[in-house]
This record gives sequence, structure tokens and C-alpha cells, in this order.
Amino acid sequence: MPILGKTETIELLTKQIVKEFRRKPQNLNLYVDWDFIEYDKKKREYYFDTVKRDWKSIVKFQDGYSKKFLTVDVVKNLILNEYPDAKTIHIDIRVKDDLNLLKTKTIDEIVSLMDFNVVVNLDNEILLSREEIMRMIDLALDMGNEQLFMEYSAQYKAYQI
Repeated sequence: MPILGKTETIELLTKQIVKEFRRKPQNLNLYVDWDFIEYDKKKREYYFDTVKRDWKSIVKFQDGYSKKFLTVDVVKNLILNEYPDAKTIHIDIRVKDDLNLLKTKTIDEIVSLMDFNVVVNLDNEILLSREEIMRMIDLALDMGNEQLFMEYSAQYKAYQI
């Protein structure tokens, strides 16, 4: 399950934008509309709910000719191009409510304080046949690994049901 930070995500999006739009972005930044930011009192942080607001723009880039804004869905699709076997992609945007936030005067300063993470859940579950599971149970017994034995035994029992 890869977790991409702000710089890794920006690099990945730049690469995918070049592929999709056939133009290298001159400037690519996080962009969040503050009208849609919510506040978590327990954690004392602002966050942008990308599940409820998948139609909102979160990335802005300039390609020399114009400014373009990418919605949550478009960003997820660009990430999906890099990770085609992804089950789900969750984008997490947060900023701590602290003294640094109070000192900011521009949106760009606020964006620089934002934590931006992308969690990619991959569909890499391996399905084994009944015979392969039996061999893995034997191997787990030979190694003396009780945890593996229990896991493969449960999978074997699931086959019999």
C-alpha cells in the first residue's frame, strides 16, 4: 500500500499530465477552495473531505497558455494510470491550526503548510488453488510458523465450504 507525500504526488501528476495533455506544466500546485474546508476540533486541524467533494478542484497548473484546474476525480484517474491495479485511492489534505497558520497572509503560504497524502490500496491479493494451499500448510509446519499455518488453514477451510 504505497503512501505518496506532496512531492511524490506532484512528480507523479507532472509525469501523467505530460502523458495525457502532451504539455509539460510550468507550475503545478495544490489548490483548495477554503469555502469547502472543514474543521476537526479534536485534532485542531482543517481538512478537505475528498470523498464528499470529489467534484472540487484540488490541483492547479499552468502550461504556458492557460491555467487548468484538476478535480479530485481527475487526480485519482491520473494516479490510477500509474497504479492500474489500485482498488481505492484516498487523498488526504490537512493543515494544522497553529501559530504558523495564523502568521500566513496568502493562500500560497497556507498551501505550503498543508499535509497532502495519497493512499493507494492495491489489489494484489493472490489466490491460491487448494493444492497450493496444502503445500503452503506443509511448508508452514516444516518451518514451525504457527501464524502462517493458521492463515493457510483458514483459507483451506474456506475452500471446503
